[in-house]
Amino acid sequence: MKYLDQLVTKVKADSLRMECLKAVRDLQLHDSWVAAGFIRNFIWDQLSGNEIPPVNSDIDVIYFDPGDTRQRSEQEFENFLQSNHTNCSDTLGSWSVKNQARMHHVNRDRPYQNCEDAITHWPETVTEIAIRLNSKDDLEVLAPFGLDDLYNKTVQPSPHFKQHKLFEYKVRQDKKRWIDRWPNLKISV
Repeated sequence: MKYLDQLVTKVKADSLRMECLKAVRDLQLHDSWVAAGFIRNFIWDQLSGNEIPPVNSDIDVIYFDPGDTRQRSEQEFENFLQSNHTNCSDTLGSWSVKNQARMHHVNRDRPYQNCEDAITHWPETVTEIAIRLNSKDDLEVLAPFGLDDLYNKTVQPSPHFKQHKLFEYKVRQDKKRWIDRWPNLKISV
């Protein structure tokens, strides 16, 4: 991927994001990643020269465990992260932990096979990006549709939303108001 090295370098240089990634790795959840705005907002802020972004989002942690799809388990992980990693949440927003093995019910989709499959059902290609720190302290990136849209500041519906949920995508764009924070985004409908 064209921008992969840039992304990895930027995240490695950010001690706060690395702290968050270590916290998630230490939970030892199956197929776990930190996704969506954690990457998207960070890169857009870097590209736009925003030095101190406002706290207005969350830290999206995803994992895949079909053996335990209880929301209570997700809440326990959130509570643990919120209590033990306040430096992350005080700066980047509250922790949000979701088991993708159950999210197909919420999203009215077919069952997902793993986290990579799950994120291909998210609204925008720039949101369908996840990262994790592996046991060797290397960063792994999951970006099924690449990183071009992210680095070109182009927002477009994912293929799934374009085909099945275009109205929901349009409503989401109106609610997010990303253009207020990043005025040079190109948002397509």
